[in-house]
Amino acid sequence: MAKYTFDEGGDTFNYFLLTSLAIILIPTTYLTLFKSKTVGPRKLACPCEPCQRKSAHTVAPRKSGSGKKVLGLLLGWVFFGYVAYLVSITPSPEVIRWNPFDILGISDSASVKDIKSAYRRLSKIWHPDKVKSDIAKEADAKMSEINKAYEALTDEEARENWMKYGHPDGSRSSMTMGVALPPWLVEAHNNFWVLSAYGIVCGLMLPYFIGKWWYRSGNFTKDKIRTRTMGVFFKKLKENTNAKEIVEILSLADEFELDIPSRASDEAALEKLGAQVNDALEKRNGEKFEYSKKTTSPAALKALTLLYAHTLGISVDDKDLAQDQADIAAMTLRLIHGMIQITTTRQWLTVSLALMEMSQLLVQGLYFHDSPLQQLPYVDIDAIKALKGKNQLKSISGFMDLDREEREALLKQGTTPAQADQVAVVAKQYPELKVRKAFFKVAGDNIITPGSLCTFILKVRASLPGDPDDEEDEPLTDKDAVNALFEDVDSEEDEDGNIKPKKADKSQPLSPPVHAPFFPGDKKPFWWIMLGDHKNNRIVVSPTKVSDITRSKTIRIQFQSPPRPGQYSFQLFIKSDSNLGADVEQDMTLTVLDASQLPPELEADDDISEPDEDSIAGQMALLKEQGLAAAAIGGGNKGAPTAAKGKGKAPETDSDSDSD
Repeated sequence: MAKYTFDEGGDTFNYFLLTSLAIILIPTTYLTLFKSKTVGPRKLACPCEPCQRKSAHTVAPRKSGSGKKVLGLLLGWVFFGYVAYLVSITPSPEVIRWNPFDILGISDSASVKDIKSAYRRLSKIWHPDKVKSDIAKEADAKMSEINKAYEALTDEEARENWMKYGHPDGSRSSMTMGVALPPWLVEAHNNFWVLSAYGIVCGLMLPYFIGKWWYRSGNFTKDKIRTRTMGVFFKKLKENTNAKEIVEILSLADEFELDIPSRASDEAALEKLGAQVNDALEKRNGEKFEYSKKTTSPAALKALTLLYAHTLGISVDDKDLAQDQADIAAMTLRLIHGMIQITTTRQWLTVSLALMEMSQLLVQGLYFHDSPLQQLPYVDIDAIKALKGKNQLKSISGFMDLDREEREALLKQGTTPAQADQVAVVAKQYPELKVRKAFFKVAGDNIITPGSLCTFILKVRASLPGDPDDEEDEPLTDKDAVNALFEDVDSEEDEDGNIKPKKADKSQPLSPPVHAPFFPGDKKPFWWIMLGDHKNNRIVVSPTKVSDITRSKTIRIQFQSPPRPGQYSFQLFIKSDSNLGADVEQDMTLTVLDASQLPPELEADDDISEPDEDSIAGQMALLKEQGLAAAAIGGGNKGAPTAAKGKGKAPETDSDSDSD
């Protein structure tokens, strides 16, 4: 039977503790160092003043947060070093092999006579009846070892066990199990403390964390939105909900009431901020900032006021409210994406487009109907609005097409030449998407039939203002070119329908963070791609998210074609989630033909070679042919066999739309 022993010297427990610390500290240290490289300095090195103010505001929290983690790791490594020091100075237990010759005090070459003589001599010394009472216990243990040694050397079976297992009792007594825990854990006077710690960990902490996880899983969606908030959105959103009503519905989210702190000092500061919002709206278009009946709770009023201040570019002087505004802006972007899930599921086109545009406004800190040029610093909006007719600017690329003198005339008075150069630097960070190819195809067929699995192939190119248009289009009339484009897609859909790269392509750079000086933190851009019908206000193909469009990218989206033949007209929408004026809208036509117009299937080619006439298979085939010929002669010639009909190729009728 195996014996169990605890770690008396502490050497094995220290090894266990050292290994556990290494398992925790090594990956945590690696991830911390790797993360610090990615979130330390901003990837988007923008020299404009708004970005510099944002960097000055956001760098301090990053340093404080990382400092605490580094301090914790440092203490962990110090403790690791201490345990390693204990391991180095603790002597390892010496494993002594049980040797009957050593116990009897004789050499390995001793004869049986010498063995018996040594046994008799030691028995006279260590027999319990011949020793004093104070060493009787020690003598009993010593005599037991002497008997085992004598038996191992004189009994054949015991000697065989000793040779095999190192002990005369065999494998039953040769194994000892060590527990890498100090013995004080099982000592009687420590039972209360050990059981108390066990009860706290297993009876309190474990149920607490499991309950917390269960609560979050039941009260939050996978996008970290409260399920109650999604229920409010589902109930309040309608097919004809306008942009301002969307903002009011957003303010009703439970996140603003449960996750944003409420202070007694907020009321006066919010009242002052509300007056500033009202003045800004009246100056813009004569509107008044009024709370609707939907907005009743203080948390909703606070969120609504701070959101309007964010989109109107009104700075918040109160530090606590400024932090609340940053948190609300980050939460609102996530809530907008949750709303888009609801509206696209219901196939509402107009309100879905409004939500996507609201995402752009929130990231850029702009108000409804603001010009895309307001994303640039130092731009004089009044001067741009004064431009009429052909000279009216609507995009950043159009602004960059102007001469330097014309651009500087549209900047605010007092703008320095260095700041004017900064405007050009910022303008070159806003991508412009161009559709190179957009068409529909069914794999293996030349036409699109009702109810077939249709694939929408989209090739886009992202260019920055001033980039040369150096990419030529492939002719869609060439069947090989179409098939190559159909197969050469560099993306696939995940389980949520979002586009993700198939495999890493080092030649395809990742998108840098968006230039968004008024949005808290870095924002990685992505694009929504969907097909819709303006006439019926319906989404034909639900939107998918595509990221990292930095150069040319080919995207594949699969959907089921309409159930009836005909021509279907709708629009392709490519909407940015972060930039104004970067969207693409293009008319598309899908031609669905009846399945009867499919060409007949080709007969399978017989690639089996004819058997050799000298082989058995060849002789059997020859006899079979002769038998068939005789049968044909005997039955009479009732007509020549019908020739196979020629199979003409159906014309290429892939529905497509060429942007060029």
